[in-house]
Amino acid sequence: MAVKFVLILSVIAQLTAAGLALRLNQLYRRRSAWIFISAAAIVMTIGRATSLVSTWGERLADAEADAAFWTESLIGLLVSILLVAGIALIEPLFVELHKAEALLRRDKKRLEQVVRRNEDELRIARQIQENLFPEEPPDIKDYDVAGASKPAEWASGDYFDYIPMHDGSHIVVVADVSGHGIGPALLMSETRAFLRSLAQTRNDIGEILTLANHAVAQDVEEGRFVTIFMARLESESSSTTYTSAGHNAYLLRANGEGQVLSPTGIALGIDENAVMNNSQPIQLERGDLMLLVTDGILETTDAEGTLFGEERLFEVARQSRDGSAFEVVESIFKAADDFSASSTQKDDNTAVVVKYR
Repeated sequence: MAVKFVLILSVIAQLTAAGLALRLNQLYRRRSAWIFISAAAIVMTIGRATSLVSTWGERLADAEADAAFWTESLIGLLVSILLVAGIALIEPLFVELHKAEALLRRDKKRLEQVVRRNEDELRIARQIQENLFPEEPPDIKDYDVAGASKPAEWASGDYFDYIPMHDGSHIVVVADVSGHGIGPALLMSETRAFLRSLAQTRNDIGEILTLANHAVAQDVEEGRFVTIFMARLESESSSTTYTSAGHNAYLLRANGEGQVLSPTGIALGIDENAVMNNSQPIQLERGDLMLLVTDGILETTDAEGTLFGEERLFEVARQSRDGSAFEVVESIFKAADDFSASSTQKDDNTAVVVKYR
């Protein structure tokens, strides 16, 4: 009778273990693990039930007298109890895991919402900034002007503009705010507003740059600065002047000679009291190209770390100079993209080409 009781308890324990495993599977969806555990418990139940049936009736007395059979039955009961206990004790761990997964899903959903909202805001910021760039080049007799800008991120710290002056001339501007992203983009917008406002009341581009520097220096944090190149163009005139705050530009002569137009002053924002009134004259000839680019293009690197550089810029311009200013701009961007070892643009890229024809 005792061995029968042991076998019955063993069968009950095995069925309980199978039920608990199936319940955990239903609650926490660990299908493969708990189905295997449930199957193992059921197989063991069948084994215990078979032993119970085989000892029922006339063989019961012999079974009770068999020490080996007693040992096997007790071990089976112990295994069944341990299996039930193990499954019961592990359930709280799965409860905590289930809660953690629920929190993770909730946080992931919130994060995705924040990312989508930020992307929408950045997309709006990029659209606003793109609207600040000139839609069309200026109509200046004897000049062909074109420009483009490609941000490395959603918003750019680069800036180019064609500013009409009250006397009918135009200022061509290329600027580069240190860094890239939203912060530099805001400073770029502020700089643009200063330059456009000053150009309505001042004739000298050096004075415009000096006053802009004074305003920018009061607003920027330490370490921020803006490099700018400005050239003043007049219809039917081959004479132009330029001024530069820490920003090189390049002149490709009709005979193929390349010249660097060096800065006439320091970058905006470094010294509030800096004076940039030393504008420089340039006498252009038919077929000359002025190349105004930001350092994102010049500092593009290939797989070996070699810079795109000034000489390569001149060479690209020489090969494409027979085309329009827009075609030269496109050639510069394509050459920099082809030269780059990275599929990801690392810095803002801007180029403006002025062709005297």
